[in-house]
Amino acid sequence: MAAITVSNTDWSIVEAVRDALAGAAVDSDPVFESVTIAADEDEFRANRLCGSPVAIVRYLHTREHAGPEDIRGACVSMEIVIATVVNSPGLDDSAVLAEALRLKNAAMNAVEADPPAAASAWGSANAWQDRIRWREPGIDTSAGRPWALCRIGVEVGYVVASGVSH
Repeated sequence: MAAITVSNTDWSIVEAVRDALAGAAVDSDPVFESVTIAADEDEFRANRLCGSPVAIVRYLHTREHAGPEDIRGACVSMEIVIATVVNSPGLDDSAVLAEALRLKNAAMNAVEADPPAAASAWGSANAWQDRIRWREPGIDTSAGRPWALCRIGVEVGYVVASGVSH
């Protein structure tokens, strides 16, 4: 049997995104009260919506694209869920939207300022993956007032050096 290396790069990327969010600060004040990792939607709703604002990095999946010479391009897909309490009087959601977008922008800035070490763009004749690719954010109020959630999809590309070095 051939020797293998387990680099677990997809985990290191999830961990690095969490660490970047945990270290985010504006004027020396932390942006998020807590930052956690979740693998399941129901679990984070049941156990993680306490304190405000919080960020949850939810792992979705890792995909891989075979390239020439056994080099493989890979991508970790995650969702950053930002939960915050916003007291918004009446029917106007201006305060909810302003705070959710402020926190979304802070999260994106934190990850871009401190990207995962393994993050790398890659491409072949059939595929292209950016180093960091942001998906369309969405505001979600299904948790019930005064909670507002902002969901941001993010993909982080990286390269697997061989078929035995995942």
